[in-house]
Amino acid sequence: MRTDMALSGRNFKVYVIGFSQGTLAPGAEEAFSAASRILASENLLPPLRNLLPPSEEKRLFPYRRFSEALTFLEAAKKQGLCVAFIVSGDPLLFGAGRVLLERFGPEVVEILPAISFPQLAFSRFKLPWEDFFFLSLHGGDKTPRKFSLSDLPGLLRRHGKLCVLTDKKCGPREIAAYLAPRVPEEDLRFLVAERLGLSGERLREWKLREAERETFASPNLVLLIYQGPGLVRGFGLSSTEILHPRGLITKDEARAVVLHRLRLPERGVLWDVGAGAGGVSTEAARSHPLLRVFSVERNPQRRNYLLENRRRFGLLNLEVIAGEAPEALRDLPAPDRIFIGGSGGRLAEILEFCTSLEFSGPLVLTLVSLENLSRAGEILSRQGFDLEVAQISVFRSRRLSGHTLLSPENPVFVLRAERRVARKGDEG
Repeated sequence: MRTDMALSGRNFKVYVIGFSQGTLAPGAEEAFSAASRILASENLLPPLRNLLPPSEEKRLFPYRRFSEALTFLEAAKKQGLCVAFIVSGDPLLFGAGRVLLERFGPEVVEILPAISFPQLAFSRFKLPWEDFFFLSLHGGDKTPRKFSLSDLPGLLRRHGKLCVLTDKKCGPREIAAYLAPRVPEEDLRFLVAERLGLSGERLREWKLREAERETFASPNLVLLIYQGPGLVRGFGLSSTEILHPRGLITKDEARAVVLHRLRLPERGVLWDVGAGAGGVSTEAARSHPLLRVFSVERNPQRRNYLLENRRRFGLLNLEVIAGEAPEALRDLPAPDRIFIGGSGGRLAEILEFCTSLEFSGPLVLTLVSLENLSRAGEILSRQGFDLEVAQISVFRSRRLSGHTLLSPENPVFVLRAERRVARKGDEG
């Protein structure tokens, strides 16, 4: 038995007690003896009333929103009361435990865990769970969340197996609808556990197209198991590995410099404008699985190469956009990085559009003519961007009559632009 259970109600203390499958966590009785108040969500009241004796009703305080529970605990703190706070499952698995520890401190908060909802799901499906990545979409738009629906394709590429905690606004149906056009159905197992330990319990594996039409009971969670290509990642694909029409790809050396100049974030949005067969897009999406890459290409043949490279490398975080820039850019998510590899003769229009956004850069272009370099530099400078230019000159070895010779490739200009930061004293 815990030696600190017999604390007086005069000292503020919070016992966070897990509840699962009709039972309370071990140690709950001692916590109730020490507590002068019992706090629980309205959702837990029906099963709790079967466990708590009628004499405890006067100490039971239900709440509807978590913010109400925090207000109650702040008042209890001022009064020096001891509170037993009943929550579902394990309080430290996307539960109240983290918030309470951060707010009141570990010296005040005691955690008594019960079996968690994910543990029940894994045991029901008979799946070992040590290699699953856990995330929560629970809480809605008003709650800060580490991940969102748009992160799921990249997380599948990075981890392969996901355990997703849901809510009524972002449940199995919404997850399936988002993944269906982005993940080949044959590459993904989609398992849903509903109302575990409660009436109406259901466990089933679904096809994505079935799940996006189904209504699921709460509470529920989703297990995603990705079985397609793309889990092996790295940097340094050769042009021979990326499918492309002859000669129409950013060469290896230029691609390496472009990606270096872009300084890609771990998460965010990259626009690849005039993506061609997708040399830069493929490398970026493959090496940064949580980066959302939008590859804009107007030529149908090149788009087919893009789509095939996406399939070949399992790039779930790459979306191919059919259309011509700048019109095709208007409905895309706001970019964190922009690469322009082709402009179709509309360089000025594309740059004017990109620089009109709330976008500071970096923006990177590859150019082969001095005229386009001059034109791009003039537009970007006028729009308040600082410029950095490098020329990439590559010589490739070839064999001739038993000798090794070096043959030059066409030089490429790499232009990097970032919005100028106003310095003190620059104004006026």
